[in-house]
Amino acid sequence: MSADEPRERRMAENEALAREVNERVGDVAAAWYGENEQLEFVCECSFDDCSARVRLRMAEYSRVRSSPQWFVVVPDHFAPEIEREIDRIGDYVLVEKIGVARDVADETA
Repeated sequence: MSADEPRERRMAENEALAREVNERVGDVAAAWYGENEQLEFVCECSFDDCSARVRLRMAEYSRVRSSPQWFVVVPDHFAPEIEREIDRIGDYVLVEKIGVARDVADETA
């Protein structure tokens, strides 16, 4: 275990919690909103005090959820020690978890 692994695991667990919140938002919103309406999701970053919001259509968020290692964050919340950028969705960054964060993403999917 590396010296940074406990910190990276905590960061990844914060992201997994945000993903869980967003999945519930998506489940409820699917019944209430049209496909092209933007919904407000929480930033799926590793910062435990983040209050940033990400506005996406359900199809865009479904793309994020198509892989258990993918998360969406605001650009200045990108954490290169636990993720890599794979794309942009509008103003937001689609990231893929790496290392221990990938393990946590898989465990919590």
